[in-house]
Amino acid sequence: MKFRHYLLITPLVLALAGCATTGGERADLSDDPGLQSAQRTAQTSRPSKAEIQARVVQELMQLGERDLTQADAKPDAEGSVTYDIPITINDQVEYFIDYFQTKIPKRFRLYLSRSTRYEAMMRGVLKEHGLPEDLLYLALIESGFSCQAVSRAAAVGPWQFIKGTATRFGLKVDYYVDERQDPIKSTHAAAKYLRALYDEFGSWYLAAAAYNAGENKIRRALSRYQASDFWTISHHQRDYLANETKEYVPRMIAAALIAKEPAKYGFTDIEYEAPLVYDEVQVHPGVSLSAVARAAGLAASDLANLNPELKHGATPPHGAMYTLRVPQGQAGRVATAYAQLAPAERNHRFGPAVVVAQKGDTLVSLARAHHMSLPMLASLNPRLNTKRPLRSGQRVVISAPARGETVRLASASRQPATAALAPAAHNSRKIVHTVQKGDSLWAIAQTYNIDHKDIARWNGEADMDLQIGQQLVLYVPQAKAEAKVETKIASRVTREQVSEFTYQVRKGDTLGAIAKRFNVNTGDLKRWNKLRGDNLSIGDKLTVRKERNS
Repeated sequence: MKFRHYLLITPLVLALAGCATTGGERADLSDDPGLQSAQRTAQTSRPSKAEIQARVVQELMQLGERDLTQADAKPDAEGSVTYDIPITINDQVEYFIDYFQTKIPKRFRLYLSRSTRYEAMMRGVLKEHGLPEDLLYLALIESGFSCQAVSRAAAVGPWQFIKGTATRFGLKVDYYVDERQDPIKSTHAAAKYLRALYDEFGSWYLAAAAYNAGENKIRRALSRYQASDFWTISHHQRDYLANETKEYVPRMIAAALIAKEPAKYGFTDIEYEAPLVYDEVQVHPGVSLSAVARAAGLAASDLANLNPELKHGATPPHGAMYTLRVPQGQAGRVATAYAQLAPAERNHRFGPAVVVAQKGDTLVSLARAHHMSLPMLASLNPRLNTKRPLRSGQRVVISAPARGETVRLASASRQPATAALAPAAHNSRKIVHTVQKGDSLWAIAQTYNIDHKDIARWNGEADMDLQIGQQLVLYVPQAKAEAKVETKIASRVTREQVSEFTYQVRKGDTLGAIAKRFNVNTGDLKRWNKLRGDNLSIGDKLTVRKERNS
């Protein structure tokens, strides 16, 4: 395949500011002495603008393109668009430009509107770590700049970290706090991870791919195909890498192109959010955000939005003083109001919290799911055997009680299945959602305009690993519930009218010939099977859909 490469190099001139969130799980780098040395060097000597430009030029040279050197680069015209990551335009990138424009324009518009809330801060953090600032578009394709994003693999936050990688790069994840959802701390962690990846692979494209798939996967792919660049290991006929990883870099490039010039690609009249700004106040452990907000005359949601890492609307009950973010200009007001609160008024009552065991659950699996040690969970449930599976429906205490209380499993088991499972609003309606391929808690929450944490709470699990066909109880706004019923009816009609089967490609087959054989459109055939080009291999399996009466 021939690629057309265009490189635009920009000076790193963007300001430090604001706020952001966390991202995905990868292989361990911490035991590599060479990498530790590289990380220490990176921390003490950040690359200059000229060094980053030289690295971008070197990467393009490795791709076989003429380099645009500092000597022959023309000064940027006023108002021109520049990039500090290599920009390659090829069929894959053009496919995702079209995908964002025509398949998910509403969702992509939402991502663009959120981007300005975090962009200045993220650029500042990336620059601080000596990275190209345009790597912030990884957060766009990872989460749409959402601090609440949760993937099927339990990756959390705007940078989509799984727990192992998050803790390796300094983020705290426990029952009370999930710093993957803290926009600033998670951006620093993502920058550290991307720096380590680039120091190993020497390519921003390979670093991005490794951020998605893990460095071990990319390392093995380069060795397997005797390659040195991303496009070679992601060639469409090579099946070692998952499609998600093959598409990751083209998605990033397409997102950067559109985000820099949205009107050029048809995204106009976007209501961009204001940059995230805040002040800070020191508060005690175990302080309720709602109590602080009420005393200071603020909305509790304002404090919650500024402190998304706090999982229970309160600071952790143990440890040092906590730095709480408050609306800009309100630090004095909050500090004064907080000082007047008695401990009994400000303290949050945490628990105990009880979950209902599902088939196959054990204390070991529940401890892992709720970020607890097994001894801690066992101490809260002394009557349960750590080596035996739990009975379906059995209630298990998963959090320590407020100080001064005593946990008794017997009293906990007399509680309703979960008092916490009731709907939050009077105008909501209970529906059942069947998990489809590609669903995530975050995507389902976005569809029904509800909080993904509520979905987990209503279904008795703090961390949910969704399975296709799984049924979730949801309490959704009335209008959304009615729309769900209409969609269900339409879906049933469609299933009755359309049949679907799999065709295995044979010698001599082409897309056109297969489409003609089954009287379908070639474009539909490519869309059903997510094909970018027309190339087929013997043995490939294609999905074909036909109306039953055709």
